[in-house]
Amino acid sequence: MGKHLTRAFALVMACALSSAALAQATYPEKPITLVVPFTPGSGSDIVARIIAKGLTETIKATVVIDNKPGANGSLGAQAVARAKPDGYTLLLGSATTNAVNYAFFPSKLGYEPSSFDFIGGLGASDVSMYIPSDQPWKNINDLIAQAKKSPGKLSCGSGNAVTQVACEYFKRRAGIDLVTVPYKSNAQSLTDLAGSQLSFAFSDSTAAQAFVASKKVRPLASAGETRNPVAPQVLTFAEQGMKDFEFTAWTAVFAPEGTPVAIAEKLNAAIIKITDFPEMVSLRGKAGSTPMVMDLPAGKRFVSREVVSWKKYVEETGIKPEQ
Repeated sequence: MGKHLTRAFALVMACALSSAALAQATYPEKPITLVVPFTPGSGSDIVARIIAKGLTETIKATVVIDNKPGANGSLGAQAVARAKPDGYTLLLGSATTNAVNYAFFPSKLGYEPSSFDFIGGLGASDVSMYIPSDQPWKNINDLIAQAKKSPGKLSCGSGNAVTQVACEYFKRRAGIDLVTVPYKSNAQSLTDLAGSQLSFAFSDSTAAQAFVASKKVRPLASAGETRNPVAPQVLTFAEQGMKDFEFTAWTAVFAPEGTPVAIAEKLNAAIIKITDFPEMVSLRGKAGSTPMVMDLPAGKRFVSREVVSWKKYVEETGIKPEQ
């Protein structure tokens, strides 16, 4: 009897392994939708275009990019969380959608950390403060002095939860009164900044590079632990007297929870290859960002740590999002 059970179990396992191997071998059989929860032209959207091209080259996939901006990226994330976990709907997630938002909107998101499976890491970059190029401020102390002379007159633009935290935290740390203006993406806030409709804005360097290149905006301070290699002349907040002011934006690909492991592993291997594509290397070089090469278990641990740290950070500072 025991031998029969052992053989039956072995047969079941062999069938399961064969099904997994078949799923990996035949996937993808139809177009993959890559949901970008921010507007076209945002840093996430720029990365998505490279991923789409990369998946076409690595696993012969047809990729459709679907921009779903709104509510700090939660609208797009909701759509993916509710999708069938078959590998054909993916999310270009970020520190905003998959970490900070849980602390901001714990009961309003329509999704939670367990709603997603990590697929692959892409890159991480420091957040910086940008100002219109025609502003005379040479450092953050000049900006703070101006804000104190004109309470409530300066405005800070943000395009996601990470940069909104940066606006609010700077306001509290500097002891100034200013207006925080939320946008659907950093690209939108930077557009208004370039038109001098904002006093300053926080953004990841990927989204800001085109605006800096146009010479319409310039970085005033980097929120990195060290200076951004793309703009080594720009001092960090710590170097300008504001310690412990560090914000990092990261991007990663996610799938709905329950996606077959074989498919997730195939996608993970493809994403790792894409991080070495010339287009991705060039983008990281222009933005001063670093690669995030992780297998599935490492990625899951990374995201879990990010969720915990951002929740603690938001709770301790008492920062509230704009509703």
